[in-house]
Amino acid sequence: MLKRTKTLFAALGALVLLVGGYFGLMIRENMKKASEAPPSYSPPAELGNLESTELVRIEGSGITLERDSGIWELSYLEGGIPPGGIPLDQSQIIFLSFSLATVWVESVVDEEPGDLSEYGLKNPSSRTVVTDSAGRKAEYILGDMTPSRSSYYVMEIGNPAVYTISVHTAKYMQFFLDGIRQRYIFPTFEIPSLLKLSIESAETKIEIGQKEISLTPHLAAPFATHVITSPYKFPRGVYNEALNSLIAPFKNLAIADFIDDNPSSLAQYGLDKPVRVFLQTQDASIDLLIGNTVNGKRYAKSNTAGNAQSVAPGVFTLNNMEGVINTKPFNLIDNFVLLVNIDWVDHLSISGGEKNYNADLQGSGNEAAYFLNGKKAETDSFRMFYQSVIGLLADSEYTTTAARQSGESGEITIEFRLNTPPGEQASLTLLPHNRDFYALRQEGATEFLISRNQIRKIFEAAEAVVYQ
Repeated sequence: MLKRTKTLFAALGALVLLVGGYFGLMIRENMKKASEAPPSYSPPAELGNLESTELVRIEGSGITLERDSGIWELSYLEGGIPPGGIPLDQSQIIFLSFSLATVWVESVVDEEPGDLSEYGLKNPSSRTVVTDSAGRKAEYILGDMTPSRSSYYVMEIGNPAVYTISVHTAKYMQFFLDGIRQRYIFPTFEIPSLLKLSIESAETKIEIGQKEISLTPHLAAPFATHVITSPYKFPRGVYNEALNSLIAPFKNLAIADFIDDNPSSLAQYGLDKPVRVFLQTQDASIDLLIGNTVNGKRYAKSNTAGNAQSVAPGVFTLNNMEGVINTKPFNLIDNFVLLVNIDWVDHLSISGGEKNYNADLQGSGNEAAYFLNGKKAETDSFRMFYQSVIGLLADSEYTTTAARQSGESGEITIEFRLNTPPGEQASLTLLPHNRDFYALRQEGATEFLISRNQIRKIFEAAEAVVYQ
């Protein structure tokens, strides 16, 4: 047994020596071949070698950009530059100039190519020339994509070699007008900075502005920051949540698609009879004409005569304009029709119903005393009655001419005599409209309907007042 074991170990040792000798021989042969091979070529890391901040001219296919006083402008465009010019996105051109001044290559493909058509460089897909302020130039021609579809073949004029560059870099060599145009046409903002918003169509005109400090308190909701002054006859408070939804599409407003820089006719876009939108904030203003729907967007155009913002001169499309175009003024207002603080009132009267009510209010806060039809009322029940009066809400717009005229039987008048402002009076008249609604007449205008159910609750609350 011992003899066999020794024989086995001897055989294994011989095998190890044999294998080790073979691998050693292979390593020596490879090292010999490596020493005899020509040195590997290390491709240049970059082409062009210009400073991006020094570029003054970029020429592409059918387009040339030039920098003047730090601003890049369109100096040539195949087909002609439209009369109003074309605003360019300066930040996009900075990226463009950085990518073209010095082009980073991925690899060298052929130092001395024989047939450029093999790489799509005999008839290149694009030719790009950049020039700096000292007159130095770099000219690149772009060929086909590589078989892996991850790179492009490229050459620099004056250098015979063929290189590959990334798809990302190649896109800058293929730059076109739409990629560098100014798309953002209005900055972001919030409700407090909104000065004016006007939406005008053939059917109506909505105008919204900041609430003036001098505005009589009961004519606008006390918590509103803005009022709607058209189409209603006197200012109505605007509901802030509705206003915020309305202006949301204009925050960081950007053009979706450029359609026609020099349209021969606006009718095909619905811009011959547009909706006009004018918006002004503390920092900027924009004046737009909005037309027909196309693929979920709206055709639009700058109303050049009144536009203080630099906007594309032709027809373009905008997203999220449906809510703006189709907004109804009634959906924007604070629906309270006469919201008056109880401490502002000296006298309240309700007349014309089944029973008349006269209330006198003395003092304010915890010291206040209330009298209804000459009798002192318990505070909580009187306040419930008062709340039902000032809590009246407009249910809908008055849209017909069928309301009864003032003086006809059944009309109800609610009047306030105020101490704030001193001596001021406020009133509203309810005119029977149909079995479900009264028409509201206020400040000489009849513009809203109020449900009869709300009026019935006023009289119920009056009858429920407890006296001391």
